[in-house]
Parts: sequence; structure tokens; C-alpha cells
Amino acid sequence: MNISRALRELIKKENMTLGQVARVIGVDRSSFYRTLRDEGNPERKTIEMVLDHLGYEIRYVKLSRKVLNYGKAFKQRKERKQVG
Repeated sequence: MNISRALRELIKKENMTLGQVARVIGVDRSSFYRTLRDEGNPERKTIEMVLDHLGYEIRYVKLSRKVLNYGKAFKQRKERKQVG
């Protein structure tokens, strides 16, 4: 799931529309819709404004080494399936 879809789902969960959120956070409605398409790439400031309005916050958490190595193992397993 990408960040745009996650934001849309949070907005829907809070029983709001994209237009309502755009108006409250002070951004142009049409550009807000474009930003939150699946192909959209919202800026960090926009993400933070939406989350703040909905009562959420962003927390940056350092991943453990084990979790980081999982990505490498997954990639190797995927490569083996493609070869064999």
C-alpha cells in the first residue's frame, strides 16, 4: 500500500471527504485529489497536515537489523524462484 492510498483510507475512516480535508488544511482541492491518486506522491508537509488534522502523527522508528536482513532474504528467494 502506498502513502496516498493510506491517507485516502484514513480520511474515509474518519467519515470525511477529500474535499473537506483539502479545505480545512488550506490546499487546492483539485491538486489535493491529484496528489492522493495511486500514482500521486504527496509532499511530507501535505502528509503531516492531513495526519495532524485527523489526529495522527508520524513516528520514525529505526528498524532492527533482523528486519532489514529480511528484505535481502526475500529478494534472494524471489530471484531463485525466477531462475529455477
